[in-house]
Amino acid sequence: MRRREHGFSLVELMVAITLALVLTGAVISVFVGSRTAYQSTAGVGALSDGGRFALSLIGESVRGAGNLACNSAMTATSDAALLGGTTFANNFVQGVTGFEANGTGNPLPAAIALPAVPVVGAAGNWTPNLDAAITAATAAQGPAVKGSDVLVMRSAVPRVAPVYTTADVAAGVTSVAITPNPVGMAATQYAAIADCTKSVIFKAAAVTPANVTLNGPLPVSFAAGALVAPLTTTVYYIGVGSDGDGALWRLEQVGGPAFAAPEELVPDVENMQVLYGIDTAGTQTASAYVTADQVGTANVVSIRVALLVASPPGSRPLAGLPPFNLLGTQVTAPANNRLRRVFYATFNLRNAVN
Repeated sequence: MRRREHGFSLVELMVAITLALVLTGAVISVFVGSRTAYQSTAGVGALSDGGRFALSLIGESVRGAGNLACNSAMTATSDAALLGGTTFANNFVQGVTGFEANGTGNPLPAAIALPAVPVVGAAGNWTPNLDAAITAATAAQGPAVKGSDVLVMRSAVPRVAPVYTTADVAAGVTSVAITPNPVGMAATQYAAIADCTKSVIFKAAAVTPANVTLNGPLPVSFAAGALVAPLTTTVYYIGVGSDGDGALWRLEQVGGPAFAAPEELVPDVENMQVLYGIDTAGTQTASAYVTADQVGTANVVSIRVALLVASPPGSRPLAGLPPFNLLGTQVTAPANNRLRRVFYATFNLRNAVN
């Protein structure tokens, strides 16, 4: 007896294929939606973390600017002989200063457009001209880009314990006895000796574990127990990051008059604008906020910083966004697949430095 073999008819096969395609499309749609949501969420998270971290780093340096051991830069004594010559890097009596990017800030309102690829600036792209010590230190990596301000702070080296004089120090001496040196202060290191009412800035000519030799005679006397602390100049700026995009960089002078190699701190920071709160009435409060080239000899008591931070690529930004307002400078960002946000902060200077 013959058995009849059964199979799918053409109609049944077509229906099965159609259902499979619909199901596959639904799965793909869910996957694409989930991936898009993940990229967007991850982009927002990276953007927020980067902005907060960048402001935290800058704020720590700004708050301590002008602190020379236990004294302020406002009352410090500094002369070329003790420093071995006056330079941009050892101008410690000016605790905070900066360079204003041309085309931004002054006069307000100003407007700039960021290029798709950061463009390295020449010294003349800032007012005053970017100091040669900065351009030389950043020539090999992380050079500063056009359109972003440069912020400079000078202070005692943070998070380093000072040493103390072990005996009274008379005016005119060229050698100071100190407690054992735990911080590795070296010859050519800039430092300050202070007793909280006065301070003298100097460059060490020689250092032993118990003694510091100066380049010249000390102009004033200090009692035993005065602090001796190493000093540093710190520069924050926007440079070309390792991925070719903008990034927040830091340049520090450590262990001598030359700057160490610059450090890339936070990627995808595209622009920085800075305003300086000046006290013109002697009230220790800001009566006006001005750009770096307008500070002059006014006393700076606070700093305002605005950063334009971008997410990693692929975060599906909203289309047609207006320019971003960074302290009055309107910044137009490139049209690409990134989210962006402006982070603001105002930092008071504990030492009310010039």
